[in-house]
Amino acid sequence: EKAIEIGNIFKLKTKFSQPFDLTYTDAQGEKKLAVMGCYGIGLGRVMGAIVEIFNDDKGIIWPKAVAPFDIHLIRIDSAKEASDSIIDMAENLYHELEEKGFHVLFDDRVSTPGKKLIDADILGLPIRIIVSQKSLEKGGVEVKFRNASEAKIMSVEELESFLSDSQ
Repeated sequence: EKAIEIGNIFKLKTKFSQPFDLTYTDAQGEKKLAVMGCYGIGLGRVMGAIVEIFNDDKGIIWPKAVAPFDIHLIRIDSAKEASDSIIDMAENLYHELEEKGFHVLFDDRVSTPGKKLIDADILGLPIRIIVSQKSLEKGGVEVKFRNASEAKIMSVEELESFLSDSQ
């Protein structure tokens, strides 16, 4: 069967008990060195296992319970067309979401939309929200679950209700 090792057991034997003279007395009254061992689950291994299981050809698909952020908020504009309305709405939305207790990764880089969307898929956060001129013209923000194929345009009011329901 396929398996992923996420934990280790280390047989330390008397490596650490001997220098500290860590002993015990057995049932026969003899003094003996303690034989030690330890075990642990490696966070890096757990993350590797999650990524190996939850992914597609575009990148990671973090399960909501273990995602490093809840939401990937993306502001799409270029240096030439960065309108105050897009900037203000994205920044206000970021602060509102953080105040409501969401952990938000805010991509406000000046970069191409394609680069930002590719990066969003690779990072794989559960919910992607895009604030752009196109979404504003359609009445709100674009919302997409990472594991969904379609995005929806929602008003900020609809978004608040949607996010409350998805928690």
